[in-house]
Amino acid sequence: MRSKVRVLVNGYGVIGKRVADAVSLQDDMALVGVADVVADWRVRMARVKGYDVYSSVSDRETVERMEEAGIEVSGTLEGLLRSGGVDVVVDCAPGGLGAKNKEALYDKYGVKVVFEGGEKHETAGLSFVCQCNYDEALKMGEEGHNYVRVVSCNTTAACRVLHALYGRFGVEKARMFLVRRATDPVKTDKSGIMNTVVPAPMPSHHAPDVKTVIHDAIPDLYSVAVKGSHTMFHFHFYDVILRERASREDVVEALREEPRVSLVRVKDGVFGLGSLIELSRDLGLPRGDLYTIPVWEDMLTVIGEREVMLALACPNENDVIPENVDAIRAITGIEKDWRRSLEKTDSTLKVPKVLY
Repeated sequence: MRSKVRVLVNGYGVIGKRVADAVSLQDDMALVGVADVVADWRVRMARVKGYDVYSSVSDRETVERMEEAGIEVSGTLEGLLRSGGVDVVVDCAPGGLGAKNKEALYDKYGVKVVFEGGEKHETAGLSFVCQCNYDEALKMGEEGHNYVRVVSCNTTAACRVLHALYGRFGVEKARMFLVRRATDPVKTDKSGIMNTVVPAPMPSHHAPDVKTVIHDAIPDLYSVAVKGSHTMFHFHFYDVILRERASREDVVEALREEPRVSLVRVKDGVFGLGSLIELSRDLGLPRGDLYTIPVWEDMLTVIGEREVMLALACPNENDVIPENVDAIRAITGIEKDWRRSLEKTDSTLKVPKVLY
């Protein structure tokens, strides 16, 4: 493997464009370019940033359509894979397409791939959150496994916060209640709900998805979810039973020390998701991305020294971005220590630990 891992981002949407920017900041990675099939302003922005653009499919009609829209196309994804010009593909295509790309392209050319949470765990055979199972991904990569799946934004948030608890005190049982946003803000002209709340079938898929990362760390884990009519950030509420006794101060300290988890307080004026959105913009990070998971410190309650109740927010557009960078390092083996990878990623992306 070269000193710099060559990375291609396939799919330049909400996640893909952020992953491309993040990869371009790493000194141990080189962004080869991005691939897509659309010919609108989103992909034009990739060219504005100076990224090479490839067609995700090989038919001439798609290439011509993109070129007619004024997008200079450097080639096709398959042509690039055939030439051996890519070490890792980060597949950010819409959910379900990654599995099709695996069958049609990735298996054929033997490239390593990072999939997103829209794909099933079985597509990659390995799901990932850095502080939870970096060593597992590293070991499987060293054994020749090519695929890793960065789990969804909600699952990433849950894994980080629960890791602070089961890693310190052990967890017997956890119940997760999620209020999901209706759609990504950029998609509000095409989808989303208004003036209603829609429950998901019970249990929701989130608890089983968490278990693909943490495995048996929490033997009794259950989740329910509803979809709200807002468009930014998800909201989570957890009821957790610890194995060991802990004071409220113990739990707060565990969360304070956990990577990519931050504490906020109602008494400081952080009343809800709207406050967090404004706060994230004031931090001055690109697109107002927050990356970390805010947990309300002064809402956290410990009952009887073993039951923990807490509330948190999930920045749905961006909390998985650092995980993608770390997943690249783990599956390629260019960094053996998960803490060094995490610290390097957080430094380059300026991931805030203390929000204010």
